[in-house]
Amino acid sequence: MLTTEAITARRSEQLDQPVERVTFGVKSFYGLSRQSVPLPISDTQTIESGQVCVMIDPDADQGGNIGTIDYPGGKLKVRYAVQAVFPGLYELLRAGDHDPRLLAPVRMIATDDCILTGDLRGWHAFGCLDFLPGSVWAGASGG
Repeated sequence: MLTTEAITARRSEQLDQPVERVTFGVKSFYGLSRQSVPLPISDTQTIESGQVCVMIDPDADQGGNIGTIDYPGGKLKVRYAVQAVFPGLYELLRAGDHDPRLLAPVRMIATDDCILTGDLRGWHAFGCLDFLPGSVWAGASGG
């Protein structure tokens, strides 16, 4: 039988052990690009994106916004749902005959695989973005 005393004893034993892995939730995130990037709008055409704004997707399942730190392995992995806004699309719509749905935020899942710095105060990230079904660029292939 599991008693209160047994649970307290187990917790006490666990507190004496060093933590090797920590899982955490991501509640907030935003970022701005440093510069404009070429944005493909067809197989042969690109436009300048303008300064890109990326933020946590408020409509996403928050259970997917999660990260894990592996201290002995020196690694950090974070997965979060984001929306991105590309101001260059506004200029594209003003200049021609394009679908207004292009102005809707683009929904993506971002995954960062990171290497922790030796002092554990930072990391170097290598990221990937996957467009969600229903986004304008769902099914797009990268270059």
